Amino acid sequence: MLFDLDGTLVDSFRPIHSSFQYALASLGSDRTLEWKEMMALVGTSLDDSFRLLVPETSVLQAVTLFREHYNRIVLEETFPLPGTAELLNLLDNRKVPAGVVTNKKGEAARLILSHLKFSPPIRFCLGEADGFAAKPAPDMVLEGLRRLGTRAGETLFVGDSPFDFHAARSAGVPVALLPTGTHGVQELRALGPDFLFDGLPALGRWWISRHG
Repeated sequence: MLFDLDGTLVDSFRPIHSSFQYALASLGSDRTLEWKEMMALVGTSLDDSFRLLVPETSVLQAVTLFREHYNRIVLEETFPLPGTAELLNLLDNRKVPAGVVTNKKGEAARLILSHLKFSPPIRFCLGEADGFAAKPAPDMVLEGLRRLGTRAGETLFVGDSPFDFHAARSAGVPVALLPTGTHGVQELRALGPDFLFDGLPALGRWWISRHG
């Protein structure tokens, strides 16, 4: 399996929201970023997110401020989503290799995975600044297949957003979507994923029903 991170395996939306707000305030903005607006920004690159919030000339500084604040608070405010530990234990026991491909900065994502002790079965994590185009481009998914030593038809990609859906589709990988992150059930169903589960526990039960 290949997984997205935020909204799929972990809930790190509070530190993300706090870091957006910190960056805006540090740049002298009195704007209050509503939760729903913040959720709509998650999934794409920070640069593109801040282009919707600040002038182009301030984007680089905003990203730097965001990351400085985020790195200070992320570990204490990020938690596994329900069913994460159980699903990863199941995959580990059944010797199913897994990896993470995320649009979060790779260094930050790997720090979270290490802190939460998600390895095994997570063998690697690819993210921003690791040399691959961000989702919805298929590059990280294709590299994930290479690192797992598997083929598209033998692998399931699990995510929570259209970015995940289109990246998997472009790579020819079956995709399961979860409404536990940035998008609701109706929006995800409209994309036409191969599978739509209400959370990781349901995904785990489905996997057991298929593989015993």
